[in-house]
Amino acid sequence: MTEMDDYSGPFNPDLTFADFSKELLLKLMTLWQFAWLHMNGAWFEVVKEKCGPGTANDCNFDAMVRYSERVYPHYPRVAGYQPTTVREAMKGLQLGPDNNIGGLFPTEYEFKDDNHLIMTVVQCRGLLANERRAPEMIHYTCHVLEKAVLAKQLINPRIQLTPLKLPPRESYEDIACQWEIKLEE
Repeated sequence: MTEMDDYSGPFNPDLTFADFSKELLLKLMTLWQFAWLHMNGAWFEVVKEKCGPGTANDCNFDAMVRYSERVYPHYPRVAGYQPTTVREAMKGLQLGPDNNIGGLFPTEYEFKDDNHLIMTVVQCRGLLANERRAPEMIHYTCHVLEKAVLAKQLINPRIQLTPLKLPPRESYEDIACQWEIKLEE
């Protein structure tokens, strides 16, 4: 069967992802990244409207940590790597729906060695949204939530995260955040 570059033909009740071309899958995956961010944001907004910001923050924290604990351990098995070093553990951050591949969260890596990294998130869609619409959320999201979620997504409990630069930032041209990531012996 020919790989589909679009889905303009008739409905296929037996459709699988293998039917799509690589190009179409990449477009869908980028859309899924946006969908993930919007689903998470919409869920948070609904809880905030119904229960208040404190409860929304608490629920968001618990849900994101639980999601990371449940989902991220599957990536090494599926993708064939072992998160025993910082360099290997970083692969998981590239594979989830909230990944740092592409334009949503452009990231730079400065590896000192396999177990010591300076990671710089150059731009962050979440931070931009909070700067524009909810500046009161910056501290919670960047200082509290992100460290806990990253720790779970890196899977290896011996990996330590130290924020080197966190928002607020002085201008949109500044980096979003910077982290030192080390494996503690």
